[in-house]
Amino acid sequence: MRRLLRILLCFVAGIAVVCALFIGIMWKREWQPAPVETLFRATSDMPCDTLRRGDTLRVLSWNIGYAGLGDDMDFFYDGGTRMRTSVERTRENLAQIIAFIRQQADSLHLDMILLQEVDFDSHRSYGIHEYDSLKKALPGYEGWSAWNYVSDFVPIPISSPMRRVKSGLVTFSRWRPDAAIRYAYPGGFAFPVRLFNLKRCLLSLEIPVWDTTGKVQWAYINNTHNTAYDTGNMRSGEMAFLNRFLHGKRYSLTMGDWNSNPPGYTPSQAAVEDPHFSPLQIEREDFSSDLIFVYDPTTPSTRYGYEPYDRATTTTTLLDFGLCGPGIEPVAFETVDLGFRHSDHNPIIGLFVIR
Repeated sequence: MRRLLRILLCFVAGIAVVCALFIGIMWKREWQPAPVETLFRATSDMPCDTLRRGDTLRVLSWNIGYAGLGDDMDFFYDGGTRMRTSVERTRENLAQIIAFIRQQADSLHLDMILLQEVDFDSHRSYGIHEYDSLKKALPGYEGWSAWNYVSDFVPIPISSPMRRVKSGLVTFSRWRPDAAIRYAYPGGFAFPVRLFNLKRCLLSLEIPVWDTTGKVQWAYINNTHNTAYDTGNMRSGEMAFLNRFLHGKRYSLTMGDWNSNPPGYTPSQAAVEDPHFSPLQIEREDFSSDLIFVYDPTTPSTRYGYEPYDRATTTTTLLDFGLCGPGIEPVAFETVDLGFRHSDHNPIIGLFVIR
């Protein structure tokens, strides 16, 4: 009996040593982005473009779910069982996502394309460099990326670990900005969870705007993907950061996956009571009164991932929308119902005028 106990204790101690060594290595290699990172700055050789009052902005925003969260998927974080779909389905999803974006870019003459959950070289998407595929398919657009998920090895789910992840936000634009900047959102997960989790951010393009008097102001086109599985007040902190960031910026447009419901939207009971994901309800007073929320209340923008998508039974809600400064007038806004075939989000498209 004592011999068996010693063997058991040695086994447990061995596991503890291996785990401690793994955590130590991951801690040493932890990705630690700066609070503010300038990704691009225009030069005399590469001058920026300028906007003028009366110009229109046609913008598409879409969380493409790393091309791995089509309607066949149930996702382990949402109460499902799987971490990724097949490589064949991943490639099909990416091809169809690119085909839709290209069609919209050509037919609507999109000025900006804001994407979330774009993988660069991740195990969950079979090492496909999704950014490269998107960039190749969009001639005439320049692209900027801001990572928000970088880890050498994510050990969950235990049965099929996510392993290597590199993913983030991407903005494509026909307009060359004066600057592209990554702003880290405040807060974050505690150690050691933060070693394997997202570090959220805002990707902002800054473009000069000439008014009728010849004075220069600035337009801020912001791509956001806010915290989803929040165990504290991370989303509330991100909203407070955004409100401060947007204060006084007359020409600002922020679009993306907020993982929250906009003011005035009433989610279903099922969406609120889901045990794995509950969206934050943004209150109107959380943001300055001169900022305008814009969304399509008739079409859900995301579906829950506890089961493969079934239009009759799967819970849906609205997490993807826009927020305009007082100098950006929303003219039209639509959530395009693609039936969540190739992503767990539907794309949103808006038409805006600079006033």
